[in-house]
Amino acid sequence: MAVKSEKALLRKKFAIELSEDLLAPWMKKRLNVPTLPRSTRTFIRELLKLNLNIQPPEQSDSKKRKNCSFCPYHLCRMTRNFCQTCSRAMCGEHHANMCKDWFENK
Repeated sequence: MAVKSEKALLRKKFAIELSEDLLAPWMKKRLNVPTLPRSTRTFIRELLKLNLNIQPPEQSDSKKRKNCSFCPYHLCRMTRNFCQTCSRAMCGEHHANMCKDWFENK
């Protein structure tokens, strides 16, 4: 009887590894979606055992300005400062190395 339980365990392990192998390309593709929630992005990186160090986004044109992501739109606060983790625009009032949303979702 011990032989049958070992085979069931091996089959279960095989099924888990097969599902992980089949899902890995889809999850890697999903990481490129810009609107993917941070919690989902972190979960996928943990499953795929990818490097969890967040690299600051490269900005090709440092003179480019955008409206602050945290201010009401009608204020039209233009800025060249961006969050290092999520690359959202931040005015002088909201400027920090990392945005508050990153800390809340951590």
